[in-house]
Amino acid sequence: MGNPAHEAVWHGKARIDEYSWMQDPHSERELAEYLRQETRYARSAMSGTERLQRQIAAEMRQATEVHQMPPPVETLNGDFFYYMRRSSSGSPVYCRRPARAGASGQLGLSAHSEQVLIDAELLARRDGYGLRNLLVSDDHDCLACLAAPLNDPGKAPSESSDLLVYSLSPSGETKLVETLKDVFNVAFGPRNAIFYTVLNEKLRSHRVIGHRVGQPQRDDVVVFDEPDAECFVDITRTKDDRYHIISSTTLDSSEVHIFPSSCDFWHTQDSTSDCRDHLHLVRRRQKNVEYFIDHHSGEFVILTNAPKDAGSFSPISEPLPFRLMRAPTESPEADAWTELMSVSDSERIEDVEVFEKYIVVSIKRQGLPAVIVYNRPLGLRSELRLPYNGHCAVRLEPCPQYSASSVRLSFSSPVHLESAAEYSLDSLEMCNSWSATPLHLNADDFVVRQIRVPNGDVLVPMTLIHPEAAYWSQKASPTLIRVYGAYGVSLEPEFRIEDIPLLRRGWTIALAHVRGGSELGKQWYTGGKGPNKHNSVTDLLACARHLLEKDWSMTSKLALTGASAGGIVVGAALNTEPSYFRAATLHAPFVDPLSSMLDPDLPLTSVEVSEWGDPVANCEDYDVIGSYAPYDNIKRRSPKSGSLPSILVTAGGQDRRVAVWQPAKWVARLRSKAGYAGPAATAQGGSSKLLFLASTNAGHFYSHDNYESRENLDYTRAHALHNAFLITETNG
Repeated sequence: MGNPAHEAVWHGKARIDEYSWMQDPHSERELAEYLRQETRYARSAMSGTERLQRQIAAEMRQATEVHQMPPPVETLNGDFFYYMRRSSSGSPVYCRRPARAGASGQLGLSAHSEQVLIDAELLARRDGYGLRNLLVSDDHDCLACLAAPLNDPGKAPSESSDLLVYSLSPSGETKLVETLKDVFNVAFGPRNAIFYTVLNEKLRSHRVIGHRVGQPQRDDVVVFDEPDAECFVDITRTKDDRYHIISSTTLDSSEVHIFPSSCDFWHTQDSTSDCRDHLHLVRRRQKNVEYFIDHHSGEFVILTNAPKDAGSFSPISEPLPFRLMRAPTESPEADAWTELMSVSDSERIEDVEVFEKYIVVSIKRQGLPAVIVYNRPLGLRSELRLPYNGHCAVRLEPCPQYSASSVRLSFSSPVHLESAAEYSLDSLEMCNSWSATPLHLNADDFVVRQIRVPNGDVLVPMTLIHPEAAYWSQKASPTLIRVYGAYGVSLEPEFRIEDIPLLRRGWTIALAHVRGGSELGKQWYTGGKGPNKHNSVTDLLACARHLLEKDWSMTSKLALTGASAGGIVVGAALNTEPSYFRAATLHAPFVDPLSSMLDPDLPLTSVEVSEWGDPVANCEDYDVIGSYAPYDNIKRRSPKSGSLPSILVTAGGQDRRVAVWQPAKWVARLRSKAGYAGPAATAQGGSSKLLFLASTNAGHFYSHDNYESRENLDYTRAHALHNAFLITETNG
């Protein structure tokens, strides 16, 4: 578009960026026109697949149709059973019923009476909100609902929410009392107190605010403010409701303050004392040390990877394994911590639920889930038997009853809808279960297994999901590799509705559990972050090479997909070994990390220094990021130099996490250097396609959990488009 290339010098090295104008707010009109041209070109190229897209969308919807919905899963909390059921249209309806007639003064309700707390469909249609979260006050007379406004079709969903506060009457009615604006997370306190967090302009949760229900929001008090630009603040409450917990975390450290839930910060505002006088620091921040706390029966329970001497602050170069510690109520500081339970070096603690007699610990062991039950009085450690041979995602459900003798788990596998089961902690046997039988999906038609792929001196886990017929035929099949590998987020073997149409067409889905995730523990994460990021890419390429060498797939049938930070791994792999792949799809890909990390004014840049490095202050970090960044490593190729993989990129014009200029710059440079044809027809491309669709009003996420017809439709359409692209490009 005639914009001059920008040259900047960092650490004595020139970096020329011919598309830096796309980042300039003053070039918003030019960028919008570029996006329109790309989108028109992509829609034209995909116009012949519209029937296939509609068919795929229908198959995705059918994948969750069931013979009969199971009864709702009820959770006893105080005098009520709380549960979620589905309406006739499939949207969630959140309800409660008294555990016994006349419970908690609800004289108008029998033990079988249902009180509807929130109907998500009604909330969307009548009030214009999409439900995000809800919780109930200590006395069960008040409901707080985090909800995103939906009534502006020209604006992307905000990262913040409105907080809708309802009163719950004895007759079973709910009444909206007030609405608080720009809330990120929330926790109830006693006596109509609410504590909530807010985001700053860079999407960092940085402040905890106290509010009294019924009082103007302008009278709220600041309880905690975190000035450190790398830290993210959250507010939670201990299981026994005695303390509130303020966590200030980075990607590799944490610092926790606690205060008694009975604390009156509003009285503090009228005195000479400061709100911070009520906060108690548990352990000051230390790099590579994290800790999370709870409180029960006169003691704190701490999950931490602090050194054996928890009071030591000697430098730690590599994170240590997590273990459970305990500390008396009167002395929660690290000097008073003693070990309660530990796991082996090959195991990683993911979640903990503490009961009066038991501690239930969800772990990863060699990349697979396990659930340990620790009998506190006897000091015995046992293990629950999990379904699907462990090839599933497991979630430990919180239980508000400290004296409970059972625990509830949720399960999801690549070929099973989400289900729940309750286990007796005394017998370790499953005593109740909730599952639904799909109408159009038979799990026995598929095989799920995990293999290990050699990459130098490490073995990379890879989960494979095959149609059973394809598995036994031993023939090369079209294969989609999914990858993420960042922030320590594990790529879980869970149900993904978008995979079902591919599996039904004989595809294999491969989940590459590369370094940068936490499948094999903290060191697996650190082995793929910062200066070790290249390991994520070589792990992915090793997985692709393994599939090809085993003849399980072939280069004309092998495809790749990644989203957000997974775009770095996908883009770098395409730069390094483009001949491995026939096609790739990327959504909101983070493909120009160097430009982002060089601009501290962008949202989340400061928060993510510990993940990617600081190329502004550190020459080594600059060189490392520049060595793998997809945008900076596109090789100049002739259109006649050989077949390139076809690529489909989608993004949101209102995305504040991965700005739309990221994929826009990458696509533009691919066209100018790699020989892909484009809307301007300035390059002579071959049969390979490069398509880029930017949805003007979309944000970073597609929401497929909350009820809201537009978001559900967007999610289905987007994946139908991606799948149709993969099928046509691989002839699959």
